[in-house]
Amino acid sequence: MLFLVLPGDLLAEPQLEKFFTQHCVKCHGPEKQKGKVRLDRPADVLFADGELLESIASMLESGDMPPEKAPQPKAEARAKALQLLQKHILTQRPANPLKRLTRAEYTNTIRDLFGVDFDFNDLLPPDHVEHGFDKFGEAHLMSPHQVMAYLKTARFVAERLLPDAKPETGDWGFNASHFHGSENFAVGGGGDYRDGDGFILTGFRPYRSNIHFSTKSDAYERFKIPAFGRYRLDVQVESVDSNEAEIIGINLGDGRYPTSIRSVHRIPLPHRSKSFTTELTLKAGDQLAFTFDSARIPGNKFPRKHKGPKLRFTKMKVTGPLVEEWPTSAMQAILPDPDMKPGELVDHLALLLTQRPLSAEDRPAFVEIVETQRASGASPAATARNALIALLTSPHFVYKAESPELTRVELAHRLSYFLWNSVPDAKLLAFAKSDGLGKDPSAQVERMLKDAKAGRFIDDFTRQWLQRDKVDNFGPDVRVFKNVRRMTVDSMGREGRELFRHLLENSLSMEHFIDSDFVMVNDRLARFYGLPAVKGDTFVPVKLPTKSERGGLVAQAGFLKLTSTDFATSPIHRGSWILKNLYNERIEPPADILINEPDIRGTTTIREAILKHQELESCARCHSKIDPLGFALEYYDPVGRKRGEYRHVEELPVERNGTTFTKKLKFTKVPIEAAMKLPNGREVRDLPTLKAALMADKELILKGIIGKLISYAHGREVTRADRPYIDAVFQATQKQNHSLRAAIHAIVAHPKFGRK
Repeated sequence: MLFLVLPGDLLAEPQLEKFFTQHCVKCHGPEKQKGKVRLDRPADVLFADGELLESIASMLESGDMPPEKAPQPKAEARAKALQLLQKHILTQRPANPLKRLTRAEYTNTIRDLFGVDFDFNDLLPPDHVEHGFDKFGEAHLMSPHQVMAYLKTARFVAERLLPDAKPETGDWGFNASHFHGSENFAVGGGGDYRDGDGFILTGFRPYRSNIHFSTKSDAYERFKIPAFGRYRLDVQVESVDSNEAEIIGINLGDGRYPTSIRSVHRIPLPHRSKSFTTELTLKAGDQLAFTFDSARIPGNKFPRKHKGPKLRFTKMKVTGPLVEEWPTSAMQAILPDPDMKPGELVDHLALLLTQRPLSAEDRPAFVEIVETQRASGASPAATARNALIALLTSPHFVYKAESPELTRVELAHRLSYFLWNSVPDAKLLAFAKSDGLGKDPSAQVERMLKDAKAGRFIDDFTRQWLQRDKVDNFGPDVRVFKNVRRMTVDSMGREGRELFRHLLENSLSMEHFIDSDFVMVNDRLARFYGLPAVKGDTFVPVKLPTKSERGGLVAQAGFLKLTSTDFATSPIHRGSWILKNLYNERIEPPADILINEPDIRGTTTIREAILKHQELESCARCHSKIDPLGFALEYYDPVGRKRGEYRHVEELPVERNGTTFTKKLKFTKVPIEAAMKLPNGREVRDLPTLKAALMADKELILKGIIGKLISYAHGREVTRADRPYIDAVFQATQKQNHSLRAAIHAIVAHPKFGRK
């Protein structure tokens, strides 16, 4: 007979020995190692594997193990095993590896330190996402390519913050004779054309109609930004044949190749408005193009015959680089005294960038850089540039400093990168240095949440948690969803952020993420949902009609579209999204699992095909939880509209002159059968019963959301060892109706917030 070797406190429990021997070692011993798990190893090896302990405890707690067909332990024995496993897990501090600044954090940090708005999308590579977030240290590997990217970025920053000469401000005027659109090139005609003293845009897709500019009215030479800086755009434009606000896109790139231009800003143009003014930070060589982002049509081969809304551009003026003071505030901050000694300059820049002095071991190397520059005859500005490049590329700036017990300055940085995605300001640093954060951080948390910079946290956290940026990754196919406009889809992607913002700013309950009697909508989303009219692009709360099924995250069109394909819904994607993002469950299969595709011949519906998966032992454990949650949402189509039956779409090949096309669509209607039972026996059959089931699990879901917030704040995945932390935050919010704002306060006030 095989026995599991256990540490002393576990050996004192014969019931636990018997439990593992009877229910675990048979499948996870010397003869079999299902899931590559072997439990007859020495105790010091077994219990050093924190991830394994997490897995064992989770399986026992959920009832997934032992398998349903195996002998089941008594409830008392299972509970005792869980108690002892949990006790051991809690002795292990979750690993929190070194973390570097993400691209967004780097951008915000430079902006807040120097007051300059840089776009680093073309310089720094995108960050790897680990378990939903890009802030996790496990994902922050530093490759040679990454090092070179940081060096290139540091040079870009230093050269523009410390220019050799004051830039000259110029202005350039354009009228319709300077305007050009996609009609001028072999990209298909687009929806743009010149009309007297104006230039008209009618469409956006598929050709991405645009207006760009030439320097002369009688010759085509594209206008390019001459030098880095802040530029003001004064544009005369009005909407025609429109009775609502429209959206203008400002883009960078060569308008001759419109599929490659990149949107950088959007301007809501109020109804009857005839102009707008905005400012952008641009770099030398940038080319501007305007698009009609709220266009109703997908492009028009005959734009002059278009009867719908149009944008009519008549004039534009570009002014810049705008120089409000010289030397600039950034120049004064970096080099307050040109005669600073090398050591003084290095110490000054290190404190400016990190609020920490350099270590005695590292400081001499930076001082030597300055001394070498001085000896070569470099100017004070050139010397400061090189010192700045070296420090911006160093681990002191790129990586976040975190001691096992955070210092006062490190604690200020953790709080600031949590709520502002950037460095702490002077007030927060002063408060932290007086140990105020360690005693009572509430006043500072309130101040920070009321600051405009908290919008970065709202935007970045919801983008990653809710995957908002993927809502418009594809479709909707205009051949199938003819009335779904582009900016309506854009609004779908913003709804989750606006709900989070509304709950946070108004101290409302996190229960509204599960269900609510209101929705956050702008003009387009209100129209899409069939709600009373809302004016403008700004999101506002709107009370739902009594019989409406909307409200909460899972009823949002953005979520329903995100978890669908071009033509069809995906119950598996919808169900797994709920488990991962609301319950905060990990549902990844073991690495060695063999997933045999079931024989689905003879199935006629999505339901029948997916139920075949539940017949396989390798799939049943997860699918029994996933499928009911996803199928309950089948009464909502791929763009989040209510439906009473499936409309299957099939692309049929069409031959013309020997060439095969796939443009003809075949539609087949099939009844929806959505009723399923959750593992706890509760039936869900539609959105209202799903919400009722989620509300019954309110504590689990609210703790799941709290766990997501803690993960984001700490830059690591939460584990079972964090349960007391999560439980304490949950308890702290109870007296405040589980307010989202109260949860953030409780996270920061907890002692673990101040630990690595």
